Amino acid sequence: MNLFALSGLLIGISCTIMAGLVFFTNRAARINRRWAVFCFSVSLWGFGALLIGLTTDPHLALLWWRLTHLAVILIPVLFYRFVLAFTDSRNSKTLAFSYGASVFFLLADATAWFIPDVRKVFGEFYYDSPPGLVYGPFIVFFTVVVILSHVELWRHLRRTRQPTQRILVRWLLIGTVLGYLGGATCFLPVFGIDLYPYGNFTVPLFPIIMTYAFLRYRLMDINLALMRGLTFMSTYLLVVGIPFIVGHNYQDVCQAVLGDWWWMIPVGLMGLLASASPILFLSVVRRMEHRLWQEQRRYHRTLITAASGMTRIKEVQKLCQLIVHVVNRTVGLTHTGVFLYDPKEQRYQLKAVRYRQTMPQELVVEATDPLIQMLQETQDLLILEELEDELEGKNLQPDSHSKKLSWVYDWMRHLEVKLVVPSFSSERLLAFLVLGSKRSGNGYTTDDIGIFSALANQAVLAIENAMYFEEVRKNEDHMIQSEKLASLGQLASGMAHEIHNPLTIISGEAQLYLERFKGKDTEVDEVLISIIEECHRAADITRRILRFAKPAPPELAPVDLKATIEESLTLAGYQVKMDRCERIVHVPENLPPVRSNQNQLQEVILNLVINACQAMGEQGGKIELSVASPDADEVELKVADTGPGIAPGIIKKIFDPFYTTKQTGTGLGLFVTQRIIRSHGGSIAVESQQGQGTCFTIRLPVWRD
Repeated sequence: MNLFALSGLLIGISCTIMAGLVFFTNRAARINRRWAVFCFSVSLWGFGALLIGLTTDPHLALLWWRLTHLAVILIPVLFYRFVLAFTDSRNSKTLAFSYGASVFFLLADATAWFIPDVRKVFGEFYYDSPPGLVYGPFIVFFTVVVILSHVELWRHLRRTRQPTQRILVRWLLIGTVLGYLGGATCFLPVFGIDLYPYGNFTVPLFPIIMTYAFLRYRLMDINLALMRGLTFMSTYLLVVGIPFIVGHNYQDVCQAVLGDWWWMIPVGLMGLLASASPILFLSVVRRMEHRLWQEQRRYHRTLITAASGMTRIKEVQKLCQLIVHVVNRTVGLTHTGVFLYDPKEQRYQLKAVRYRQTMPQELVVEATDPLIQMLQETQDLLILEELEDELEGKNLQPDSHSKKLSWVYDWMRHLEVKLVVPSFSSERLLAFLVLGSKRSGNGYTTDDIGIFSALANQAVLAIENAMYFEEVRKNEDHMIQSEKLASLGQLASGMAHEIHNPLTIISGEAQLYLERFKGKDTEVDEVLISIIEECHRAADITRRILRFAKPAPPELAPVDLKATIEESLTLAGYQVKMDRCERIVHVPENLPPVRSNQNQLQEVILNLVINACQAMGEQGGKIELSVASPDADEVELKVADTGPGIAPGIIKKIFDPFYTTKQTGTGLGLFVTQRIIRSHGGSIAVESQQGQGTCFTIRLPVWRD
């Protein structure tokens, strides 16, 4: 056997194995089918080269060359067809032209216009030389289609952001370039350039490289591929090997039976075995897959069942806890977590986690972090091993993509996350699931990734459903609260005068008796003073409720903020003991007047100052009122104290009506304060740190004539 025949044998075997592995791993996929057909056409060229290299008869060699070229003519078209499917490109006109040209060359292949004759080369075998009139245009067609295919792959590499796709395209470019450049040396002797086609040995590297890429990056599951591949090769060797053994060892017996037609026996046996081999192959594969994937399919069914039942849960927190519990327990992972987008905070919070020692509950991911950007760009899963391989394959120049890739890899490695599964809603990242390693030590298979992708899609629907129900419940609560407030408003408007009149009479009588009998009995004096104070307090409460129920539209005018602050501090001194509080006031000169209502603004400042004094208590502290004008259209007032601060769980509720932490409070002060400021066209915000104090910031518009 010469080297040309040996290279053909290697090509035929390697490409046949590659075609079988890809096709039988997922024959329902269009890309797999097209890739398998392309590999099979290359394997036909390889087996043809084997027969050509072993043939010593020039007439038979010419026949083998013409039959082999049936596959050679289809190789560039089938590769271009696969590339269009792989890159999801639309170029039907070029593909149709390629098919038309290939049909023309297939018809010409049977004539002397394509291969007129053969000549012996290198003293070993016969080559299709010289070329016919059509052979030169065929070489041009072959070259142009191959170049177009690689241009499409290069464009796909430039525009795709999916790590798996980028790595696979790189391997595909490397493998096919090596294969085509090596195979191109086989055309040289056709045109009289007698260089031995050693490059034909690079063609087997192409299926070897691609097989490695498919297995390495989980485009085929390694266990499934090996099992099906070995079964396919065993069946293939059975179909080819038994007839070959019969023809080689029992040729005399066959000749005694059929004479010169002895070869019909091994050929007929091959046909019989080829007909029965699919049934045998499928039967063996089913049995082996059942044993191999019994456990994995069990937890796949569990995950599918859990996914279908998630929509029944109406609470987001319980739903997230169910997801991590089912996934972690069913698959057997070291840890699992689910991050959910919080629109108020504009970041992704760890909503539920299984085994917190790896991921703390307070873990958050900002919406601007590289992890979120990469998930939004790729719209695909992130696998730690693939990120590592992509980092190793890059020169790690300080470009934005390299930095982003490195950040994501470090984040996943720090948390020992092997897989990130995103959940999108209308191309918006709603949540993502992070998965640790399998306790069994096995890697994630393509089936696992497919199941997790389906689970993520189902989780989006379930989460949106739960969020919708929670929103409905909140709206119902708001409606109930609104009805209560409306009822309170009607009640307050009707009862304010009824309550106020008796309070006025009681207070007046108490003052009258106090003036008449003052000093005769100290205990009586104290009781009368207490009655008067409580009447005033009760009257103040009725006025606040009436103002809350039916707020009058404010009459806005230019207000001197400095004078209003001074008057408010004076009034506050009558209600709380200001001597325990250090007052600091910073009001710049030439401050523009604000657009407000002086009485209402005075009430706002008075409320904030009294609250600050009451919060600091008997130990006292510091109250600071500072005014600034950040721009020409707005004035900012800050009221800060050094009190104990407000707890994080309470700070969101302080502006709610009737919410109070005081034993004698009504819960209306800050609610009315916020309503007044908003009615003036301004805003109020609060910042607080426990143990350090609280700061209210009021912004009011500058008065414009």
